[in-house]
Amino acid sequence: MTGATDAGARKRGRPTESEREQRREEILDAAVRLFLEHGYGGVSLDRLATEAKVTKRTIYAYVGDKTEVFTAAVARLNRDVLPEADSTDLEALAVRLVTTLHSEVAIGLHRMVIAEARQFPDLATSFYAAGPQRYIEALANLVSCPEQLFTLLLGEPHRRRLLGLDPPPSRAQAKSHANGALTLLDLRTVR
Repeated sequence: MTGATDAGARKRGRPTESEREQRREEILDAAVRLFLEHGYGGVSLDRLATEAKVTKRTIYAYVGDKTEVFTAAVARLNRDVLPEADSTDLEALAVRLVTTLHSEVAIGLHRMVIAEARQFPDLATSFYAAGPQRYIEALANLVSCPEQLFTLLLGEPHRRRLLGLDPPPSRAQAKSHANGALTLLDLRTVR
């Protein structure tokens, strides 16, 4: 008989706030993996529960139904783009947008939404509200042309990413792309 528990085993009783957050993150990680591999329609909450090693009840308690799980996965990208601090530095925000929205996860989720939007129109609505709309609103706090800037921050490189033609940009490439968009809209001067 040992006093140690398996590293993967969960303790019994009410989880702490940090344990709840960790479990929620594990659910979202599993959901993203499944959505990217099987599409929205190919993922059931039963399958997600198995992948995340939790019960369906836990998924409902920590995140919600499948649409809410997907929305939470998209909204989680916001932490990288829209951190609490540093909300007034336009260049830094633009670079974070390029880096995050051209990432493997963001591109994969975007592809999935495009493929499934007809069958699941609410999916497209929640994707837009949790992602692009929030980014455009954040840009609107800093510039008078938020939609134009957002469009340029995605641009042709984003289309090439969606088509699988290019890898994600390096930090230097993301910065160059962001600064090019800012300069084009006359939002900064060339250094």
